Amino acid sequence: MGEDGKLYIIREEILSDSLKKTLKVKELLESGKVKTINEAVKQVGISRSAFYKYRDYVFPFSKFSKGKIITLSMVLDHMPGVLSSILDVVANARGNVVTINQSMPSMGVASVTISIDTQYMEMSLENFLEKLSSQNGVRKIEILGE
Repeated sequence: MGEDGKLYIIREEILSDSLKKTLKVKELLESGKVKTINEAVKQVGISRSAFYKYRDYVFPFSKFSKGKIITLSMVLDHMPGVLSSILDVVANARGNVVTINQSMPSMGVASVTISIDTQYMEMSLENFLEKLSSQNGVRKIEILGE
């Protein structure tokens, strides 16, 4: 990729099979479940040439988020303990809150923006966001920036 190459976040559902399989091969290699590229491409069902064509251009989102500061925008129900449960998830994942801002509640909800240092997090960003989303009182979560 050239220096001017743009990066995009794309939902997995719209990726081609070749791109999905390339990601799976990379995952197998990184996890140590297979020892060689040849073994991984055979297991996944993709040609080596297709893997080599895409391997330097497709990455899981978590690859770019580890060790960076992410900013999340959330809409939370205005109920006791909701923000506290969010902060517990951050702490349990070993994230470090850098900034936090909460709006005045209106119509039963409050907007919260949290910047989190992910350097020491022990779970993937995808799992972290799923865990946050599953907390009672969380209506919406968006990644604003990194």
